[in-house]
Amino acid sequence: MISSHTRLLIIGGGIHGTTLAVSYLEQGGALDDVLIIDANKRLLDNWKRQTSTIEMTHLRSTRVHHVSSNPHALKQFASRHDYGSHHFKDRFGRPSLAMFNDHCEQTIEALGLPARFIGNEAVESIERHETFVIQTTNRRITADTVIVSTGQSNTMHVPEWATLSTCRHVFSKSESEEQENVTVVGGGITALHYAIARVNKGHHVTLVTKRPLEVSQFDADRSFMGPKGLRAFHRLEDNWRDKREFVKRERKPGSSPNDLVLKIKRLILTGRVRHLIGETVRDGETLYVDGQAPSRLKRSSVVPASVRSSRANRSYVRS
Repeated sequence: MISSHTRLLIIGGGIHGTTLAVSYLEQGGALDDVLIIDANKRLLDNWKRQTSTIEMTHLRSTRVHHVSSNPHALKQFASRHDYGSHHFKDRFGRPSLAMFNDHCEQTIEALGLPARFIGNEAVESIERHETFVIQTTNRRITADTVIVSTGQSNTMHVPEWATLSTCRHVFSKSESEEQENVTVVGGGITALHYAIARVNKGHHVTLVTKRPLEVSQFDADRSFMGPKGLRAFHRLEDNWRDKREFVKRERKPGSSPNDLVLKIKRLILTGRVRHLIGETVRDGETLYVDGQAPSRLKRSSVVPASVRSSRANRSYVRS
């Protein structure tokens, strides 16, 4: 059993955990005082796998949202490395995934974070004594401060009707042969990205949403993303439960940016995507949408297309 101590332990090596570590170092923290631990092999592994699965091209966030605490860092990086204007989408400057990931990697390497990363280890328990005691699969870590940053995608939310043998979560790590017919259940950004990706592969796609497609450039109001809109959030101080509820209230689940919705609508108009609006229910081995059992639904597999933890924003895909 390996034993070690650290001043700050961050559990989770995704976008959130990496951003916290980068911010800590950029604001004067010592590299030797921080450790990041994750069940994946490398920093941002899960992020890269999921965005690759749905073939995302551009992020939903603006040019000032990235892993660095300097809001202009991504734009400066793009200029230094000759990234063209097409890497910033629309008037909000939504960055391309390729450029964003490149910036992440160079920032991580420049700060030496790989040397303070423990991969392929799942945290089994956390106890509070004089310090925090963290038990992993093969080590014991004591830490003065622990930040749990596993993110919403750490748990796959699968509805009862999706327990068919032909169903899988879109972000499931289990291997599954892609079928020619796929039904994507969900109207959020993940579902739309995945539907477009499958159309591009020549598959027949049925999109099932609870309501008509909803446009929102961001998953929360723009004012909430800046200092002014966050005043009410900061007044909650360390009440993390209230902070979590605050974030959930501000979110706009089941929505997508205008350009993505327009792409899907064009595919619907040209007959390349079949769109059904209604609740999905199961009767035996058949799925129904508002009482109808379309032929394409009968022998397709359901794949959840969103990993949001909010009950109001669970979306799925069926191949």
